[in-house]
Amino acid sequence: MSAYRFLDEGPSYEVQFSEDENEDVVRAIELSLQESQTKEINMGDIEFPQIDEVEELAQELEESTLSSIYLSASTGGIELEWWKLFKEFNPSVPTSKGTSWWRKSSKQRNTLVCDVCEEQICSAWLRCTYWGQTFCQKHTSDGTPYCCACSRFKIGDMKFITLSDGRKLCPDCRHTAVMDPEDCMPLLDEVHRFFKGLNMKIKYYIPILLVDNDELIRIHKKSILGSTLYENFQLDAVNYVTRSTQRGENIKVVKEVEQLPPGRKVKAVLILYGFPKIALGATLAHELMHAWMRVQGYPGLSLPIEEGLSQVMAHKWLEWQSFAGDDNMKGTSDKAQFLRNLKEFLKYGIEKRHSEAYGHGFREAKWAVERYGLRYTLEHIARTRKLPE
Repeated sequence: MSAYRFLDEGPSYEVQFSEDENEDVVRAIELSLQESQTKEINMGDIEFPQIDEVEELAQELEESTLSSIYLSASTGGIELEWWKLFKEFNPSVPTSKGTSWWRKSSKQRNTLVCDVCEEQICSAWLRCTYWGQTFCQKHTSDGTPYCCACSRFKIGDMKFITLSDGRKLCPDCRHTAVMDPEDCMPLLDEVHRFFKGLNMKIKYYIPILLVDNDELIRIHKKSILGSTLYENFQLDAVNYVTRSTQRGENIKVVKEVEQLPPGRKVKAVLILYGFPKIALGATLAHELMHAWMRVQGYPGLSLPIEEGLSQVMAHKWLEWQSFAGDDNMKGTSDKAQFLRNLKEFLKYGIEKRHSEAYGHGFREAKWAVERYGLRYTLEHIARTRKLPE
C-alpha cells in the first residue's frame, strides 16, 4: 500500500514581530531616515521609498514581512487539517496580536481584519499568502468550512458544496472536479499518454477505481488521496463510486462492489473522488508509477526511493500540464487563471514537504533524474536498488 499526499507539513515561517520589537523597528527606521541622504532605503531585496510618515514606512515593512509567510496546504493524507501543523513544525514562532500591525493609514493605527468573519483580529492570526487569505487562528478549529482541494476557507457568500463523505469543495475546484467514472476516463487516457510520452507505456491491466473517503478509511484506517493494492494485500472487494448527482449544495453517490482479481501483481489503484482534474491527475500519476515499478520488477525498494520517484512523476505530470494539458487552463478567464494557480500550488506542495520519504526522497530522486535522465535513473535503480550518485 502506498499513499500520495501533496503536502502535509508546512514550510518554514518567518518570525512575526512582537509589539515591543515593532516599536524598536520604528525607532530604528526613524534614526535611519535622519541619517540617510539617499532617496530610497533598501532592506534586503525590498525597496521602500523615503517618506515623512514613519508609521507608513513601518507598515510597508510589516506588510512585506507578512507577505512572505506561507502556510502549509494539505489535500490528503492522515492529517487533512493543514493549519494544525503550524505549531508542530514551528514551535518557536510567536503568535502576533493584531494591535502590532498597521492598516494603510497615516492618521490612526488599526488592527487587521479577518477575511473569514470580517471582524477585527485581536488575537492570534495566520496568513496564507498563496491564496491571499488572512484569518483569525480560531477559524482553524471552530468548524469554518474549507475546501478539501485548495485549502481555502469559505469567505462571504461563496457557495461550497458538501461531498457524500463530508468533505467541502469550493466552486472553483468544483468546476473541473472528477465525480464519477465517466469524468475519470478522459483523465486516465491523459495519464496513460503522459507515461507513453516518457517511454513507460503501461500495458498491464490495472483496475482504476474511484472511491470515497469512507472507503479509504475502511481499507487503510486513515485518510489518503490514493493507494496501490498489490497481490499480498488482503482485500477481496472494493466499494467504488459509479455515479454522482448534485442536489442543491450536496453530492450524493451510488456505489457498487468490485471484486478484485486474485493472483495479480497489482490488484487495483484506488483514487479519492471529488478533486479537480489536475490534482487527481497528479495523484493518478503517482500511483501508476508505483504500479509500473511493481509490474516491471522493482521489488524491495526503500520507501524514500519508491515514494520519491512516484512524487517525481506527479511533479512531472503537473509540469506537463503547462503545454499538453487541459484546454480549461488556457486563456485569460478567472477559471483558467485559478487552474494555473492551483497547478503551481500543488507543485509547491510537492517541493516543500518535510517528510523523509515524500519530501527528502522526492528531492533526491528529482536531482538524479535531472542529472542523469529518467531512463538511466530507473535502469540504475533496477540494478542496484539505489539512486545514482
